[in-house]
Amino acid sequence: MGNRTGPAVTAAALLALAALAGCGAGSGEPETESVRLTDAEVLACTELVAEGTVLRVTPAEGPDRVSVRMEVDRYLKGERGDRRLTVDVERDEEGEPEMAVGSRVLVRVMQRPRGSTFVHQGEEIASEREWVERALPRSRTLRCGELEYEWRQS
Repeated sequence: MGNRTGPAVTAAALLALAALAGCGAGSGEPETESVRLTDAEVLACTELVAEGTVLRVTPAEGPDRVSVRMEVDRYLKGERGDRRLTVDVERDEEGEPEMAVGSRVLVRVMQRPRGSTFVHQGEEIASEREWVERALPRSRTLRCGELEYEWRQS
């Protein structure tokens, strides 16, 4: 399952990730009734974060998906040797991709929920990059598989 996001869909994805872990979602500190996911915990369950330019958008497997090929300027997480990256994302409600060839994007590919892909464009890129860079050092001390156990033990 892949997604293109604005803030609302990102929040929905965080809720889905939290549901898998059996807790509430957010970026704050633990509450008395549930534990919220921190940005570092979300990033620990993120396989790849890359920023670059869209080269091609083509149909992908499944009627509601497109394949986005991009030239990567920078990997924020999940460094790969290839400067070209292809990710599959869901089409929008009208069945069309929202991004065009030449547009700037920042993509996040999640480990959990498995393979969810978020594409950020325009003004969203700077804020997305900022929280990733801020959370990255702490996320390196966490492992996604261990988070569920830690959350349930709180």
